[in-house]
Amino acid sequence: MKKLQKCSGGLIRVFCCLSAAFMMLPAGFAAGTAILPLNTVEDVAAEEPSFSKNDFVGSLQEALRTGTISDALSLYGSIPADYAEDTDLLLLKASLLISDSRFDDAKQICSALNAKDASNTDAIEMLAYIAKLQGNTAERNKQIKLLLAKDAYNPAANMELARDYFDGKNYAQARLYYKKALVREPDNEDALFGLGQSDYFLGAKDASKDKEAEATFKKILERDPSYAPAYSYLGKIASANNEYRLASEQIKQAIAIDPTNYDYFMDCGTYERYLGNFDAAEQAWTKAISIQPDYFLAYAYRAGLYDEQDKYEQALLDYENVLKYNPQYYFAYESIGVLAIHQKQWQRARQAFERCMEMDKTGNISYPLMVTYCYYMENNKLEAKKFSDKVLRKLDRNSIDYAMLRVFHDEAGEMPLPQKINAIDNGNKKGKMYFYLGLYYDMFGGIEAAKQFYTKVVDMKSPMFFEYRLAEWRMEADADASKTN
Repeated sequence: MKKLQKCSGGLIRVFCCLSAAFMMLPAGFAAGTAILPLNTVEDVAAEEPSFSKNDFVGSLQEALRTGTISDALSLYGSIPADYAEDTDLLLLKASLLISDSRFDDAKQICSALNAKDASNTDAIEMLAYIAKLQGNTAERNKQIKLLLAKDAYNPAANMELARDYFDGKNYAQARLYYKKALVREPDNEDALFGLGQSDYFLGAKDASKDKEAEATFKKILERDPSYAPAYSYLGKIASANNEYRLASEQIKQAIAIDPTNYDYFMDCGTYERYLGNFDAAEQAWTKAISIQPDYFLAYAYRAGLYDEQDKYEQALLDYENVLKYNPQYYFAYESIGVLAIHQKQWQRARQAFERCMEMDKTGNISYPLMVTYCYYMENNKLEAKKFSDKVLRKLDRNSIDYAMLRVFHDEAGEMPLPQKINAIDNGNKKGKMYFYLGLYYDMFGGIEAAKQFYTKVVDMKSPMFFEYRLAEWRMEADADASKTN
């Protein structure tokens, strides 16, 4: 069933408001059965039932429940002439037209109502919303100014401006406009939630805002215990303060209310991982994948979890899925390359590092060195030299990058490198170059020299570059081999 669209920015609340208002009409007015003075039974004549706005709204609701918006709109053909220009019913019709994406028809109705009564803020709110949906920013801003000119605290207008600032990450200004919206409607759920969100993001620099955000979300839940997003943000606040058990409890309440929300399961997995509950984290991210299997993020998180638990083949499969659904996710290629090296899947690793090269904009020498290494490990010395020769032609001959790749290409000339590497100021760069010198010796038979340089890398205690993991794995493998022997 095609349903009414949820209107953003708080601009359209007409359908719900009118429905509630009509349900509260006096029974006599609603049903057209007000008591009339009667003298005798003979005075009573059979009458056709009179039109009732209350009944009409009920018919609209039933049409929406069982059919489509078009079915509901068709009921307007049965309205008596006396009600054809009824403002309430026309506003309701405009909201239905908006939900049916018939924006021009809705605009025509609202413009006519505004021309008849310039004080009708519901019509102006709808015009602003229509302009927003049509991407007409100038018209939308014009209507918002009209609303604010009539009432500086108009909730709908202030909430729209608040969202503008929120989307621009100006949370302090967004907060001010949400507060203004709450002056007229202190229990407006959307405005309260926006205020809480703004305070949550401001809490990154001002811890006191976390308390204010928490109080706001709790206020929402006091009025509406089924409001899942409030639980979600209470979880985020707890997590930001390293209270992961509380965060887990809060997000699980959100999930109980809305068990098909992708983001909730993503957050749940994160909190469980911080708590060391790896199985629960895996289950949460697996559930997120089942909800939205063609979105990459849960695969990336689960891949990292598998990697952390040394489940490398499962991690590789998840990284492949990351790239299936987001081919531009650069770091997945690097992760595949590193894990494939560890698994001695040389072709797979080379292809991943080749993609890293294609996407890299910084000239990172790590990728050409790893591609060259993989060619050697594939016993394809000819391609190793052809590939590295092409890269060498583009490098500065006086650079350490050139010197290292030259050694890989020539299989010789490494003796001056330790002194050159030792002179590097950047710690990460120095560590990477020590790793590649160790890798060179590993390839060409200098096992003890390789261990010496791998040890220098591991002793840095600085896993800020992927080569650190490879050096660590290599040293662990040597240690395990020594125990076996």
